[in-house]
Amino acid sequence: MAYKSDINKSILNRNNFRLLIDKVPTVEYYVRTCNIPGVQFSEAVQAAGLGLDAFFPGDKASFDTLEVSFIVDEDLENFTEMYNWIDSIVPISNTKNFETYTDTARNKTNVLASIDNDLNQYSDITLVINTNKNIPNRFIRFHDAFPIALSGIELESGADAEPAICTVSFRFTFYEIKTTS
Repeated sequence: MAYKSDINKSILNRNNFRLLIDKVPTVEYYVRTCNIPGVQFSEAVQAAGLGLDAFFPGDKASFDTLEVSFIVDEDLENFTEMYNWIDSIVPISNTKNFETYTDTARNKTNVLASIDNDLNQYSDITLVINTNKNIPNRFIRFHDAFPIALSGIELESGADAEPAICTVSFRFTFYEIKTTS
């Protein structure tokens, strides 16, 4: 086995990152935690004899969700941006929001059809991981992300000056880890 002499012995600091969400820019400044989701893939099992099974790599990968917690600003601007994004994907308050957000319109048969582009409900998310010297080192790009859950905000009278925290969960198609943006 060859010895690799150029191994970087610096550790990854958990607090040296930035999260950029194209569709909701106000969240970036308040992100408290986020994760790099795990990945799993299926396996195929085939009988290999009496009492034995042979295992082979499968053909379908699945990713855990991207979990992001952020501090809620006092105007609830970042929380509202996330809520409005969800509201536009699954119309909660007004079905017209969905049509506007996704650039769709009702055709003659009263079915929503795309005007321009079906990707308006998605956004790319980039997690920038910095070195110990605060220099961007790795860029993890989550493609076609969309929120699937937004936690509530817990308020407490008489509490210390602790900020309100909110968590949002994202699904995405896949992610890439690159050395350049």
